[in-house]
Amino acid sequence: MSKSTGSGPAPWSLIAILFGIGLVLLFLGNIDRLIWSITRDGEQVSGRVVDMQSRRVSPSDTYLTFLPRVEFTDPGGVPREMSVKRGSTHYNFRRGEKVTVLWRADSQSIAIDLPFKRHFGVSILMWVITLLGAAMVLTSLWFTFGRWRARPRKVKT
Repeated sequence: MSKSTGSGPAPWSLIAILFGIGLVLLFLGNIDRLIWSITRDGEQVSGRVVDMQSRRVSPSDTYLTFLPRVEFTDPGGVPREMSVKRGSTHYNFRRGEKVTVLWRADSQSIAIDLPFKRHFGVSILMWVITLLGAAMVLTSLWFTFGRWRARPRKVKT
């Protein structure tokens, strides 16, 4: 005869798997935000778009890369006018638009500080992944708490 087992505490392997997968999902759900915050280096100064240049990176390209030209005053008080080194295939800026410039004095280069944005569908997907990861981590912690409460107690004699 087989011995029937009741619903006891969750095994450690299940807890570890839930916790590990939950952490991975939390990381994946926020990786783009993490990369964005790490790569935002430079001193913030205000500037204004004075021109939009476009070019083809290679002659065989079927698309244009847009490079905004920005005038700003660096933190040392020197007025400058520079183009962004790496452009975008999206025409996001207009002449006269005020922007926040990230001035990188060591390389004498600039970048335009853009707010963190996601497309609506990607945003929903990333939130679902993040919430799923958080639920898995919390569930594993709940199971750990259940194992702690179900541990055998030592009786003092």
